[in-house]
Amino acid sequence: MATQPGASRPRRWPRRLLLGVNIFVAICLVISGVGYAYLKWQFGRVPKISFECTPAQEVLRDCGEDKAGIPMNVLLVGSDARKDISAAEQEQFGTQKDAGGQRSDTILILHADPEAQKAAILSIPRDLAVPIAGRANQRPDRINSAFEKGPDVLIRTLRESLGIEIDHYAEVDFNGFRGVVNAIGGVTLFFDAPARDRVSGLDIRNPGCVKMNGNTALAYVRSRNYQYLEKGKWQTDPTADLGRIQRQQGFIRRVLGKASRAGRNPLTLNALVNTAVNKVTIDKAFSTKDIFRLARQFKSLEPDAVEIFSLPTVGGRIDGKSILRLVEPDATQIIDRFSGKAPPAPTEPPPKVLPGTVRARVLNGSGTSGQAGTAAQGLQKANFGVAGVGSADSFTYRQSEVRYGRGQLAKAELLKAYVDGSAVLKEDLALRGGDLVLVTGADFKGIRDPAGTPAPPSSAPPPAPTAPKPGPGGKAAAPQTSVAPAQAAC
Repeated sequence: MATQPGASRPRRWPRRLLLGVNIFVAICLVISGVGYAYLKWQFGRVPKISFECTPAQEVLRDCGEDKAGIPMNVLLVGSDARKDISAAEQEQFGTQKDAGGQRSDTILILHADPEAQKAAILSIPRDLAVPIAGRANQRPDRINSAFEKGPDVLIRTLRESLGIEIDHYAEVDFNGFRGVVNAIGGVTLFFDAPARDRVSGLDIRNPGCVKMNGNTALAYVRSRNYQYLEKGKWQTDPTADLGRIQRQQGFIRRVLGKASRAGRNPLTLNALVNTAVNKVTIDKAFSTKDIFRLARQFKSLEPDAVEIFSLPTVGGRIDGKSILRLVEPDATQIIDRFSGKAPPAPTEPPPKVLPGTVRARVLNGSGTSGQAGTAAQGLQKANFGVAGVGSADSFTYRQSEVRYGRGQLAKAELLKAYVDGSAVLKEDLALRGGDLVLVTGADFKGIRDPAGTPAPPSSAPPPAPTAPKPGPGGKAAAPQTSVAPAQAAC
């Protein structure tokens, strides 16, 4: 059962959760650019920030002037600004004065490469410890503290500490979240099992494809006490904040696809643009031309084709504060994809698959209580992304299975190498994009560190047949051979 927050901190956690998920609003708005004349008129009403652009100092790369065919990095920041929330919401989440000033709770970099026809999103943890631009003391601090000094300091910190140049900037407050979800007609997500969070209000009673409106989506992405039903018992997701981030990333994927289609409807576009006018701030150089460029980039992409990356980190402390440090060299290899660093020469071997580029759903296939949550926690400690946890279609699996979609064999082999106990690889063409599925079997022993050794050959024998379970009326049910539905089916 979810633990209620202590009386000593009644407002802090809901503020951070709610405000940390709104950044996807900006993503929706930059990919739904249709109706040029109308959009251009409305676009002039969006609040804008003018950044420094002098020969001595530039905040944005090339002062925000885009060049045809050159990849674009858009910094998307979720701010805790809340001046327009209702009195009831101020009572629940606190006022801006209660918050002690504006903070960033979500920092994302949207990378669009027009020539390669690819797009990717990189999550920057707010507690990542890096030297802050402009400080005389270069001792690392949380990157969130850079935003407290202004978005220009955050952009310079990303450049100086991570080597990532920013072309454009967008900032959104949390109240736009519900408006965008409702404007695009809701978002449908797949749930492997019933799920709930008694604190956030999440209540998913039936597994499968669930359509969410603004309020139910808000309860999902703000969930820190996430629970799922496994073998008749409620299990608490042990991945905590990391699990919340992964759920938010999966939600962004769904929104990207839905917004790009729904934005072609004039009524939907009007609702989205009105949200932008009231809830989004952008840089002055971000023009309607740039919006349409991003729209063309995203409109033909399936949601699962948008790669989502999380920086591999390890916990630590500075001056008594919890912080995160980058894990190298894996972090640098991911950052290079966004910094524009030239790829290795063709004569060099291709870069290895990194856990930070792999996302997997984890399903309990043995019936052992809490096994899916234990596996998910182990995968996140190994820097894998976890797209969700739940129960498999039966609890009769003897061996664990790693299921993968078309073109995802290398990622599946990497995941298999981390599974302690025998595991088999199974191609599942119903799976799309980068998501894998790990079904834990009776021989699952946990997630291990393969110490850089290559994955075992993928020719392991299939799981031994198991005795069929009795069906209704005492009749034997068919042997378990089916594959759980793919999340992409929604």
